[in-house]
Amino acid sequence: MTYNVPNLAFSSREFLRMIESFGISGNWGWHFSRNEYVWSSGLYKIFGLDDGAIQPDYELFRSMVHPEDRMKLEDAGQILNEGILGSHSFRIIRPDGTMRMVLSRGDVYFTPDGAPAGAAGVILDITNQQRAALAVRAHNDRQRAVFEHGMIVPWVWASDGQALHAPGWCELTGLAPEDLQRNWYAPIEDREAVLRKLAEARERGKGYSLEFNAKVASGARVGFRVLMVPVSAGASPIREWTGLTFPATSAALEPQREALASGNEDQVRGLHLRAARGLLDWTFSDLAQASKLSLSTIRRLEEDADGPLARSRHAAVHALRQAGVAFTIVEGATLAVAKVA
Repeated sequence: MTYNVPNLAFSSREFLRMIESFGISGNWGWHFSRNEYVWSSGLYKIFGLDDGAIQPDYELFRSMVHPEDRMKLEDAGQILNEGILGSHSFRIIRPDGTMRMVLSRGDVYFTPDGAPAGAAGVILDITNQQRAALAVRAHNDRQRAVFEHGMIVPWVWASDGQALHAPGWCELTGLAPEDLQRNWYAPIEDREAVLRKLAEARERGKGYSLEFNAKVASGARVGFRVLMVPVSAGASPIREWTGLTFPATSAALEPQREALASGNEDQVRGLHLRAARGLLDWTFSDLAQASKLSLSTIRRLEEDADGPLARSRHAAVHALRQAGVAFTIVEGATLAVAKVA
């Protein structure tokens, strides 16, 4: 479209049409006294309707909002009588059943005596932004889960070896976040040799892996393996390096275990006693004889019956331990039963 210079001061409508041509914005207006409600072409498009296909009004607008989000919006009386109109994000459902996320912002205009006279607003389609944000959040959640369960840290390095991204490395090693970029290697033992090998790999422009030991935040010394590969677009120069750091042996991934302390036998329930008997191939009578308890007491213990059974439970657990059964707390919460002798 060609504009005449003298008319540029009056071309705001054309500029608005140009903005709406991207398909992500639309505007509306509402003249209260004349009960005139208008939508722009862009707003029809956001709602999945042909331009001018129906006569718009505020209740039609509300009817296209997802039922779960409809309560976020002001009703017509609040706008007309009280001049209330806020900014909201909500879902809309188009006539074809597709759903979009939009952001609404509007203003109410008043007469000199303070009475609401009209309102106008803009709607932005933020569906793609929301999807991108959800994708980033899901990606971060996956990285966090892998880190928590396996001490696996994803990395991004600049072409000069400066660390750009390593979620979890500071938490794992106790390194201050502000030191990550320039001093990410501080927790590594023999760091000069490690840095030299990584520099040689960058010089060759090939993927590389090596092992090193590092001190983690708990004070333990853990062996790690790092895998780094170059990132480029086809024959373009290497833009950056990416990779993973993970424990060099599966031993580092073993769940934390501790023996059930003496005096905590009340944590042993009926299912644990049954499992322990099964491991030893014991009958009720075998456990009763070993623990010097009656058959009825053993049955009550395995059925988690009510009553003063603490002393009897201790006797049964002691007998099972003597026979080679270990009761172990795994990851601080779960009681495991195993045969160790």
